[in-house]
Amino acid sequence: MALPTPSDDQRSRDRAGPPRRDRAARTAIGRAHGRHRILLLATCTALVLAAVGDEAPGYDGPGPFIDLALAALVALAWWRWVPLLVVAASAFFLVGGLATPAFATRLTQPDHVLEFTAGWLQMLGFAAAAVFALASAVHARRASR
Repeated sequence: MALPTPSDDQRSRDRAGPPRRDRAARTAIGRAHGRHRILLLATCTALVLAAVGDEAPGYDGPGPFIDLALAALVALAWWRWVPLLVVAASAFFLVGGLATPAFATRLTQPDHVLEFTAGWLQMLGFAAAAVFALASAVHARRASR
C-alpha cells in the first residue's frame, strides 16, 4: 500500500516559509484601520484639492508640488507626527494666503470666476486638510492607549 503524496499546492506551502507581508502595510494608509484610515485618506484628498486650486489659475510657484508632496508624505510615511506637520503647513499656507493682498483680493472678486473658485478651493482644501490631519493625530493617540 502506497502512502499518499502531498499535492503540489501542499509542497509549495511547506517550502514557502513564513507568510509574506502585505505591501500595503508598509504605508501609513496601509497600516491604519477604520476611522484612522478614513481620516488619512480625507487629508490626502483635501491636499490634492488644494493643489488643484493652487494650479488652476496658472503656475505661480512651487505650491502645488508642496501640496502633493505633503499628500504623499501622509499616505506613505507612518511616522507618528506627520499629520501634525500637515496641520502646521496648512495653517502656514492659510495665514500666508490671507496675508497676501494679491491672493486675498481673489477671494472677494466673484466676477473672475476661475480665480475666485480656485482660491476658495485652495483655502477650503487647506482648512479641511488641517482638520482631518488633527483628527487623525488625535484618533491615533487615543487608539494607542
